[in-house]
Amino acid sequence: MSLDAEQLYNLLPAIYRTRDADNGEPLQALLTVAAGQSAILEENIDQLYDDEFIETCAPWVIPYIGELIGCTPIYEISGAVSGRRAEVANTIGYRRRKGTVLALEQVSMDVSGRRAAAVEFFKRLIVTESMRHIRPRHSATADLRRGGQLERLSTAFDTLNRTVDVRRIAPRLRAMSHPDLTPLDINLHGGGRFNIPDVGIYVWRWKAFGIARAPAFRVDNGRYKFGPLGHDLPLFNALAPRDSFSRLTTRLDVSQPITRRELHANLDQFYGPDGSIEVFLDGVAVPSAQICSLNLSDDSTQSWGCTPAGKVGIDPELGRIQLAPDLPLPRQVQVSYNYGFPAEIGGGPYDRTPNLPPLDPSQFNYLAVIGSIAAPTLEAAVTAWNQEPAGSRGLIILPDFVALDVSLTGASGILLPEGSQLWILSAQLHPGGGNDFTYENSCVTLRGNIEIQGIGGATAHAVAIPSPGQLSLSGIWISGSLTVLGGSANIQLMDCTLVPGIAIGADGTPLYPGEPSLIVSTGEVSLSLYRCITGPVAASVEGSSRICSSIVDSGSRCAVAYAGPDLAGEGADLHIEDSTVIGKVHVRLFELASNTIFLARLARSDSWKAALWCSRQQAGCVRFCFLPTTAITPQQFRCLPPDPSQEDMLLPKFITLQYGHPSYCLLSGDTPMAVWTGADNGSQIGAYYLLQETQAVRNVQLRAPEYLPFGLEDGIFLVPSQPEILRPFPVAYGYGLQVNRWNPCGDKNEDDLRFVGVGATLI
Repeated sequence: MSLDAEQLYNLLPAIYRTRDADNGEPLQALLTVAAGQSAILEENIDQLYDDEFIETCAPWVIPYIGELIGCTPIYEISGAVSGRRAEVANTIGYRRRKGTVLALEQVSMDVSGRRAAAVEFFKRLIVTESMRHIRPRHSATADLRRGGQLERLSTAFDTLNRTVDVRRIAPRLRAMSHPDLTPLDINLHGGGRFNIPDVGIYVWRWKAFGIARAPAFRVDNGRYKFGPLGHDLPLFNALAPRDSFSRLTTRLDVSQPITRRELHANLDQFYGPDGSIEVFLDGVAVPSAQICSLNLSDDSTQSWGCTPAGKVGIDPELGRIQLAPDLPLPRQVQVSYNYGFPAEIGGGPYDRTPNLPPLDPSQFNYLAVIGSIAAPTLEAAVTAWNQEPAGSRGLIILPDFVALDVSLTGASGILLPEGSQLWILSAQLHPGGGNDFTYENSCVTLRGNIEIQGIGGATAHAVAIPSPGQLSLSGIWISGSLTVLGGSANIQLMDCTLVPGIAIGADGTPLYPGEPSLIVSTGEVSLSLYRCITGPVAASVEGSSRICSSIVDSGSRCAVAYAGPDLAGEGADLHIEDSTVIGKVHVRLFELASNTIFLARLARSDSWKAALWCSRQQAGCVRFCFLPTTAITPQQFRCLPPDPSQEDMLLPKFITLQYGHPSYCLLSGDTPMAVWTGADNGSQIGAYYLLQETQAVRNVQLRAPEYLPFGLEDGIFLVPSQPEILRPFPVAYGYGLQVNRWNPCGDKNEDDLRFVGVGATLI
């Protein structure tokens, strides 16, 4: 142990210390500096010993230790179970199991942060069996009586057998081009599956988000829906707890929609307090013996069929509930379930604490918990807030998963005096009561319109102009519009969803397509959206907008996604990053557009100059974006397409653009690699930039071959990957094309046409 400055100084003879004191102690100051450097040297020597071990070494040493054991660097993934240090530490354990499916699955999950399953396709080959190795259950043909096998067809859990496929499963060698037009799937795997050297690695892209005891959406007497907006919502299973190297991946280890057959065959696994689904009638949980899995699809009379006597029917594929006619109608129906989505974007029950500043309820002048005696309704809480003096801070808590019909318009609207701050948040209430809130396991649905009025208090001769009033919302689904009527205000939405199309029907189609969800009529309003989903934004040119990691969906490439209050003139200055915009955009100034997909085109006989139209081109920057080729923007840097003739070839492809679907705005396997790797850090362009999905899949490509048995090769399959097949609209019997009822493009294009007739879904 080294000596500190005082101990070192005391070692000097007293005569030197006395003379040093007479001269102002310069010698003591010198020894203080020497002692400090000595401490640094001693710490460095101690760290040299720690650097010999991966558990205690400094971060800069990790790649050197990895190099010693042949563990090459990979991308750092924020959502990965283990970081670079843990991966190097676990490499020896991985290699002890090298060549096994268990090791391949575990490594794929650890380096990608996603659930994965490895499938040995050669075990599903139909071959002439040797009499020394008879496989009695290895049938050559599919048994049509086993619906479960047919339901798992072409999935990771497919158990049917195939004849040999001589195509390779590994991605084929190809010449790289710039920009890379190759579809994503071709870069991940070849066309082959069932052959002796083939191993497939399936990587799941969905996440399951749990909802606990939320009110079910009432359709009529005895019929309910899990979806809080009244739409059909496929139910997902919650992930089963799993330890490393404990077992191979099973169906319960991955999150995907629950089928009717699965719920019927494994009711105890999917239903109940320890399962993924549970129904409560007047606060009492329905026992599993009373639950039955049914097909509750609409028939010609809009009926859902008939639930057996004494039973509660559940359709997990549509998210519907039907009570038997002999059961008494409950006053309240609550549901616990899981829904699927790719990322923590929009309102959701995930933890929003890292996205919020520290909020101490004791520091607010006004505090209201909706449902309490003091604030039974949101309207009552807003009315009380409007009576607070300027400069107040208010906090309104929307508890748990309630769904409210609200009308905050006119005299009931929200007032924002200058210098005031109002937070409206969904939060989880704890049994102890009090003001202890956590901003997770909660997501409130508001059905209705909200109006906000900024109130100015400063005069022309005021010495200091107070800051505009601020309204912040977090963790809320709004089925309606949010309108800022005027004045100066700062409106901030974090982790919120403003339903595109204002509201959606039972089949997921928007009820008011193209109608703006956010309207700023006038005034210097600063609008901010972080990790949000919203319909069109109509913002006054007097203000400014900032959109990050969000989806702005107008419902069509030809509709208006961002413009002025009339959806025709130029909108407020826009700063947008890591987002996906579906529809036309007209702004005064692009302060910055980065890593964003602008999926837009002009309609037939359109009056706009371009689908992406910026009035001021002398300032601002557009970088790493996908733009329409006719876009009028400031200076562009490494945007797609670089050549107008390549727009169709580089067009981003999505699994579905229908809001409410689990794969909403998720890039499909048909997406060109230029879009998949087109962001500034090599990730995908668009709202799911934050997932680091490109790097995660690349990590699997780098690591998996190391753990394959000799002579085998692998391919990676994303779940989901292919675009959703659209169901034809109900039409009279016949063949041909049917135009959507809402057609803003005004012409016949792939966005507005659907095939009808026999075999329509095969086209």
